[in-house]
Amino acid sequence: MCGILAYYRKTNAQSISRETFDAMLAELSSRGPDDRSVFIHDAVGLGHTRLSIIDLVTGSQPLFNENKDVACILNGEIYNFIELREKLIARGHTFRSNSDTEVIVHLYEEAGEEAFSRLDGMFAVVIYDLRRNLILVARDRLGEKPVYYHDSPELFLCGSELKALLKYPKLSREIDPEALASYLQSLYVPAPLSIFKSVKKLEPGHFMKLGRDGLQFRSFWSPHIQVNESLSEAQAIEGLRERLSESLRNRLVADVPLGVFLSGGIDSSAVVAFMARHAPSRIKTYSVGFGAQLSELPFARRVADKYDTDHTEIVIESKLSDQVPRVAAYYDEPFADTSSVPTYVISREARKHVKVVLTGDGGDELFAGYESYIGQKYYSPSRLMSGLARLVDSAASGTFGRTLLDGCYPFSWDNGAYGRWLEEKRFFNRQEIRALMNHDLRPEAHFSSGAGRLSIAGGDPLSAAFQHDINFYLPDDLLKKVDMASMAHGLECRAPFLDHRLVEFALSIPPRLKLRNNVSKYLLRKAMEPDLPEGIAWREKQGFGAPIAGWLSLELKPLVNDALGDRARVHEVLDRSAARAILRESLYGAETADWRRPFRLWIVLMLELWMRNYAN
Repeated sequence: MCGILAYYRKTNAQSISRETFDAMLAELSSRGPDDRSVFIHDAVGLGHTRLSIIDLVTGSQPLFNENKDVACILNGEIYNFIELREKLIARGHTFRSNSDTEVIVHLYEEAGEEAFSRLDGMFAVVIYDLRRNLILVARDRLGEKPVYYHDSPELFLCGSELKALLKYPKLSREIDPEALASYLQSLYVPAPLSIFKSVKKLEPGHFMKLGRDGLQFRSFWSPHIQVNESLSEAQAIEGLRERLSESLRNRLVADVPLGVFLSGGIDSSAVVAFMARHAPSRIKTYSVGFGAQLSELPFARRVADKYDTDHTEIVIESKLSDQVPRVAAYYDEPFADTSSVPTYVISREARKHVKVVLTGDGGDELFAGYESYIGQKYYSPSRLMSGLARLVDSAASGTFGRTLLDGCYPFSWDNGAYGRWLEEKRFFNRQEIRALMNHDLRPEAHFSSGAGRLSIAGGDPLSAAFQHDINFYLPDDLLKKVDMASMAHGLECRAPFLDHRLVEFALSIPPRLKLRNNVSKYLLRKAMEPDLPEGIAWREKQGFGAPIAGWLSLELKPLVNDALGDRARVHEVLDRSAARAILRESLYGAETADWRRPFRLWIVLMLELWMRNYAN
């Protein structure tokens, strides 16, 4: 993993001094603590901070072709670079390093813009073609690596983090109301928006090209997936195991030791089980315990014992709530996923032991790991029918140990299933956002199409939910959280479940197989049962979020009252009386079954802490 930064001057009127560019690059130092380099040629500048994982000696970037007229910088890893390198050598290309970045340079010479679709990995790439005075910027298929950019008539900027671009003094920090409304609705700002009008995010599976014809965008991965209803459970399990095993094998390429975040849950346990097949040496596993998560350590220990891993348990004694201001200061956009705090702390502790860890990210979104998917399964435009079907299955499950209506899924092919899922995912509705912002905005519109991204044919309710989560929730919330938390400490995270071939196969599996008998991740559990200690595959999912209701009413209460007092910055963008009403309701209101209530206050608090650090 690394940090990348680039500029392209379109006119002589707009320039970036070396001092300014160095200050911008310094903001990415935690992403790449091992090396820092700058290349400037005419109107183009490339900057790179390096976390050395592959080719520790000769992999400093940018890397060039033989004639030094094509340059490349990379944040991420290309898992098929050895295979590509061999083919390129056979075609006469000469390599000066063993780096995966140099493979991209020569592949671009061979394939041009088609190069990105041939890469297997997680990546944010900048290619500078000196021959054509052209810059290309690409982001990987699932959005594991971020790209922020600014485009004006005078100047183009792009980088791994927004905070680096903000060091350019002429960049406007005017907040985008559409982005703010989306944040209030969903905890995060979805691409292509960023919180500032002057900056956008490149969408996953896309690249942009900047030359004499201006800035152009193209998709290199937008699969249209057809659910294969003829697929049996046995065939689905075989296909899943085959692809996950191959994905693990590909992700073991590194010149430094690798570890695994092992929680004892089904996703991370599956990663360890398949990694054991391919790892050339004893696996290193890391489990972290804090608060309620201490109860997961024994489960992780059982998996570690089965595969004789070099297992380390890290118990965090300090209060996680103490880290809230620090986490809010590091995230350069408003971000209110509560698990960002424990993820930040776990990454810090893991980095003391290893540079690279494998994670189970993506398993929930591909195999129906959330309880809310069960409600989506019973969607019908008739609430009576939906409620009745769920009641029947609940009673049958309690009496017979299994549901009766799995064969009847879907209960509706109505187009409203996607809208129902958006409603499930929202924290403020449209009317509440209007009251807070004094604007009638439609944040759901940014989640409604996903044009140019992955789509799933058929229109059943669960596929509609999976499509939303893969296109938006995964890259803009979960993967942003992991990238920011890990890169804050120079830690690389690899996600075997996010191999694009595995993703495409998993989404073609009939959804009824993933929630059989209303057991979350039924198919994955069934597939992994032979490889795991007894009871691990079928144990209930334990959440990873922070206990914010307790935090807000107890240890964080002084911070909340201070942050949202009369001098709060948040009142510059939110209606004062509406924001105070949220504070009163959350801290002093009567008890309620509305699980969203503490999250609403948390959203406002994180916005306030962000504004103190990044707003004008």
